[in-house]
Amino acid sequence: MSQSMSLSELQKDALKEVGNIGAGHAATALSQLLNTKINLSEPRIEVIKFRDLASRIGNESRTVAALHMYVRGEAPGQMIVIFDREQALDFVSAFLKRVIGDIQIFDSIADSTLKELGNIIAGSYLTAIIQLTNINLLPSVPTLSYGTIQAAFRTLMSILPDQDVFLIESAFLDKEKVVAGQFILIPETGSLGPLLSVFGVE
Repeated sequence: MSQSMSLSELQKDALKEVGNIGAGHAATALSQLLNTKINLSEPRIEVIKFRDLASRIGNESRTVAALHMYVRGEAPGQMIVIFDREQALDFVSAFLKRVIGDIQIFDSIADSTLKELGNIIAGSYLTAIIQLTNINLLPSVPTLSYGTIQAAFRTLMSILPDQDVFLIESAFLDKEKVVAGQFILIPETGSLGPLLSVFGVE
């Protein structure tokens, strides 16, 4: 875990369970959508400061596809799901060709499919948090953008450098296609207190 917050082993295990349940939900939902078996790697989970986020998940010039959502409810905030752009588009193209055949795939179709994939992943982790905390959370419709990590973070509004960020990293595999991604949750309060208090974090 990050050094920005001191967590007991029990609390770390609780956060890991969020990642495991979310990954399980995502794998099931993606398998149904793609009509093929999807395996997800064991998620890596951290609580870090927002100022350390860009360097933690890659070079600021890294080209990504980013889905941004607002979270409403008892612990409002923002979420962002980040994929490597070329990796994600390659995965989407392979999937679409299996479904609709070898025809021209327009950017709008690829974008819609990628947005749905990101929405499923974000929703899966959010559902896991809701199940373990009983906190009411509701995501907005996602917006999709392409660009650098730095550009992706410009979509995040009013985030202070010392705010705590909940970061989950995982990868899903469809036969030979692999897509690595990061799920990031940033509570509006500036800390993860309302959520982590459920796990005994003081």
